[in-house]
Amino acid sequence: MKRIKVFPAFSNMLFSEGICKLMEGSDDIEIIRLKTGIDPLKTVEAERPDIILVDFTTLYNIFSDICPAHNMKFMLIDTCCGEDNIISAVITKGLKGVLIGNTTPLLLKKAIRTVADGEIWLDKVNVKNLLTGLHALKNNNRAPLSEREWEVVSLVGQGFRNKEIAEKLCISEPTVKTHLQRIFQKLDIQNRPQLITYAIKNQGEGSRGTEFF
Repeated sequence: MKRIKVFPAFSNMLFSEGICKLMEGSDDIEIIRLKTGIDPLKTVEAERPDIILVDFTTLYNIFSDICPAHNMKFMLIDTCCGEDNIISAVITKGLKGVLIGNTTPLLLKKAIRTVADGEIWLDKVNVKNLLTGLHALKNNNRAPLSEREWEVVSLVGQGFRNKEIAEKLCISEPTVKTHLQRIFQKLDIQNRPQLITYAIKNQGEGSRGTEFF
């Protein structure tokens, strides 16, 4: 029996150890523990895990330069990072799986085996949110956005919240909300996850060469 090498690489060592304990006793799963003071990237290079379990912080900090082309199988454990961030991560990082934080050990192992077999694992709630976001791309005949609106769209696509967008653009938070209301109306979308999906799929389409990501 081929063993699946799983590397839990979480920002919280206590949480990481808990996940390791949940997977103990499985004949087909080999756990690679993250050692204190050791760069997770070096562990990945040395151990070549089949699946890397991450939280949102680790994915975008430790593995920030990793893109889907690297063929690493990342599974995200959703520790309340928000559905808009999850959709962004699924699309930009090529995640192979997403699990909610309160999943059962049995379901965690099932998800790992599914991803190891080359399939995608998404919890039902994440599937629903992703499909909702993709629905925003169906209609191509939309009103053009202004340069400032494209800037807001770009920052939303990168996961920034309204307050952070206001700081980056040197405008007030109510102004950001006004821009978002107009953008939603122009694009005929209803929520932030849809806008994130739109931003990612249309990166580079901003007026006057507005840069995305």
